[in-house]
Amino acid sequence: MNKWLGRWLFLAVLFFPAALTATSLKWMNNLEDAKEIALKERKPIMLFLHSRRCFYCPKLIEEVFPDPELQRFLRKNFVLLSLDTSTGSDSIEEETADQAPPRFIVSMTPAFVFMGPKEEKLYRKGNKQMIIYGFWTAPELIRWGEEALKRFDKLYGATYGRN
Repeated sequence: MNKWLGRWLFLAVLFFPAALTATSLKWMNNLEDAKEIALKERKPIMLFLHSRRCFYCPKLIEEVFPDPELQRFLRKNFVLLSLDTSTGSDSIEEETADQAPPRFIVSMTPAFVFMGPKEEKLYRKGNKQMIIYGFWTAPELIRWGEEALKRFDKLYGATYGRN
């Protein structure tokens, strides 16, 4: 009995970290790198904009992003990018690796921007990005993501060989 327990514990210790890594989302923090990977993988980008004073940003990270169905959906369909929109006295440093460019600084966080690999907008008319503000549940984020994928494929699918 002890022999089996020892083997089981050994396997659990060996494979548990891999299981954690497999279920966590890998967020990029550099816009140019994310665009390059999105172009290579022919996927749209989901940009998560957060700030240091945001009440709901940590709640999203701790309560929503761990959802297994959401993680599967996001990993399969998007290049994930997370950028900090903190500015001025909210910012720890003037320039950080994950600092959002001025064109992505928003007045309210959390916010999600869906765009193509070359920052293509997912609306037919106007110059607006597909930007979603606020706290959303995992099923709601999946619905927003599905809408973004439809728009991406309709507007740019042929460009990226997705049709």
